[in-house]
Amino acid sequence: MSIAPFTRGLSVLALVVLFAGCDPEPPSVVSEDARVELGAAGVEWRPLAEGDPVELVAGLQGGWHVDVAVRGRGLEPSGVALRYEARAPGSEASMSFVTEALLNEDNVLWVEGDWLRPGGRVVFDIAGPEEVVGAEVCLLVTASADAWMGEDSRCVTVVDELP
Repeated sequence: MSIAPFTRGLSVLALVVLFAGCDPEPPSVVSEDARVELGAAGVEWRPLAEGDPVELVAGLQGGWHVDVAVRGRGLEPSGVALRYEARAPGSEASMSFVTEALLNEDNVLWVEGDWLRPGGRVVFDIAGPEEVVGAEVCLLVTASADAWMGEDSRCVTVVDELP
């Protein structure tokens, strides 16, 4: 008598037991009212309004960027991917490098049931500050999680007021 059918049967049983409790897709952590909102960077949350001034920052590696923050509501931050960019008003062409962040519980702050992600950067693809200082620039954040995607944008004025 061969032991092969018995071994094969045990292998199939082991696989059934192993995968019996597995859910092929994790449950969604996104509610119907999920949204993200672009805001000004800083210690406290401040939403950006259309036309608000945003300070241009000289980066340590020679580039130029603006600091932004994002507030999320109705979705858990773990696994949310943020993508930041800048565009000229009325244009789909990007005037920035791709800047992305993958969120988790350790890189957000919780305030009144919402999560905040300070420290976002929109890094401009420019030769010098004169290309954006005094100009209107539209900042855009796109967030994606599971099968959900949301975005927010504000057209702001880039300023260079700090020494």
